[in-house]
Amino acid sequence: MTNNTTLVISRVVIAQSGHIAYDEKFHAGLNVIRGENGVGKSSIMELISYGLGADIKKTSWKKEALLCSEIIIDLAINKLPYVFKRNIEGDSKKPPIHIFEGSYADSQALNQAWTKYGYRKTDSKKSFAMQIFSLLGYEQYNTDENQSLTMHQIMRLLYVDQDTPSSKIFRLEPFVYDRESLRKAIGDFMFGLDNLEAHKTRQELIAATKTFEKLNEETLTIFKVLGRSNLKVTTASIESEIKILYESLEKINQSQSDLKRDGVHADTEELTKRAVEINKEISLSTSGISKMEERLLLISYDISNSLEFITTIEHRESSLRNSQLTVNELGMIDFEYCPSCLTKVSPPESASSCKLCKSELDEQVINESYIQALNELDFQKKESSKILNKYIDEKSEISVMLKNEYNEIRRFKNEFNEINSFTSEFEAKLTTLARDKGFIESQILALKDRLTLAAEIQILLDKKDAAATSMSTLAMALKALEFLSENRRKSISFKVSQQVTSILSEDLGYEDAFSSPDKFEYDFSTDSMLLDDVANFSASSNTLLKNTFHLSVLLAAINDDKFRIPCFMMFDNIEDNGMTEERSHNFQRILFNLCQKVSSDYQLIMTTSMVDPLLNNSKVGVGPFYNKGEHTLNIR
Repeated sequence: MTNNTTLVISRVVIAQSGHIAYDEKFHAGLNVIRGENGVGKSSIMELISYGLGADIKKTSWKKEALLCSEIIIDLAINKLPYVFKRNIEGDSKKPPIHIFEGSYADSQALNQAWTKYGYRKTDSKKSFAMQIFSLLGYEQYNTDENQSLTMHQIMRLLYVDQDTPSSKIFRLEPFVYDRESLRKAIGDFMFGLDNLEAHKTRQELIAATKTFEKLNEETLTIFKVLGRSNLKVTTASIESEIKILYESLEKINQSQSDLKRDGVHADTEELTKRAVEINKEISLSTSGISKMEERLLLISYDISNSLEFITTIEHRESSLRNSQLTVNELGMIDFEYCPSCLTKVSPPESASSCKLCKSELDEQVINESYIQALNELDFQKKESSKILNKYIDEKSEISVMLKNEYNEIRRFKNEFNEINSFTSEFEAKLTTLARDKGFIESQILALKDRLTLAAEIQILLDKKDAAATSMSTLAMALKALEFLSENRRKSISFKVSQQVTSILSEDLGYEDAFSSPDKFEYDFSTDSMLLDDVANFSASSNTLLKNTFHLSVLLAAINDDKFRIPCFMMFDNIEDNGMTEERSHNFQRILFNLCQKVSSDYQLIMTTSMVDPLLNNSKVGVGPFYNKGEHTLNIR
């Protein structure tokens, strides 16, 4: 079924502080920007991708583009008119996009309502990526790491630029920000391989897993503390313990009755023996308490040192992150005078050199250094936290033991004092029974209080079980959906493979492997392509293979409503890496003939310095053919 998700640009205006540097009309279908090398075709393509929400790396900005101040794109999304406006700012800045609902002519009238959408969402407004996704009819899509896809990531597949190696599917991204899971998420989303139901189920599974892990951590912590204190927390165990205590209480009551009835009278020999035993117990407990208090003091000192060290690490981490952010946002500091001797600093040999020491700067290396330093600090912090937790656990354990020892000494002293005050064995036994009875009664009261805690813990355990059940149910549902998705994955791979091998077989014999290829494969995760199990050919053949793949994807997307590619692509590298004019003309004719067969809405914007006569006309051309010395951007 035809894909009705479309994005068609009808006009691009680039301003230079009030002066119009570029103003050309585009059209549905094939659009060709023609001109000699060096006239600025790539600058236009780069700025169009930027106007649609892509980022431009600091080192990738063209000098002429940075002299401009604003890009305006008149376009239709799903046949509804919109105008995008974005300020042109270099140094890796990410300015907002202003969106007008209506035609370009209406947007130029005074006091028109433009809506500003920032790079990041706020509590009150969506980001421009979220708004464009909404206009395209996409639901907001999160990766398995719960990161939202952006227009920048989408344009990595829709824009084939010159800077990216021709063996790669996606537009080049600094490796610290690029991951296999992210590339797979982009490809699966745009190809409609991860249907929204499966994606929703996957996100629910991620949320359920996080809930289970949180509840599991809470229960483990509780049982760890209770286990160290030898406390039972299930309602059944507590009620059983209370029942046993009541039985003991009945036995004591019976013993008191029997003792009073028999009127036991005895000498004090047994009391004296018990007093000696109590003194020994008190002595041993006192010695143990002394050792535990000494250890507790040392542990407290170690905990203090560990906390201070972790605080220092966190301060260093914060300083490093602020430093990295400052460097990335503002660039390196330009010194006019040497900070040591105050001598005027001579200018550097190149723009990429340090203004002070003249060393060549590499933004990627600088970021890698920051990341390495942050990783080292994170490792130190984790190790210190492990040691700190060990000390805290030991301190808690010793504190519980100390409390128990103090209680024991108090009990022994009370018993000793009672023995000294007894006048007979009868009184001693009667008092002992009374004391035991009071102790049991206090235990019963404490256990009744713990029944509330047990009920709360049981609720926590029930929630944990429910989360585990939800995880299991969602995992099974996801597995079933992924099985269905796998059928679509195979179907699309087969269609794309057929189209790619068909186009390559029409090549002019520059590459033997292209004459009668059998199969073509691609892998989003590894960002790679294989033709008959071979990944690399000559430089110009790699370029042809890459553009053939993206053209085949566009043609497949136009005729498949499950694709989320908005029937839109940009090619800016069909002649890279030693491509001959004859070979380029042949590919252009193949591309033109295939596009002629498309009857529904789509847009393909491409550049060429070796334009075939079939494409060198106003029907498919955008603007004039730019000769050497001319420039797409009319900069003043």
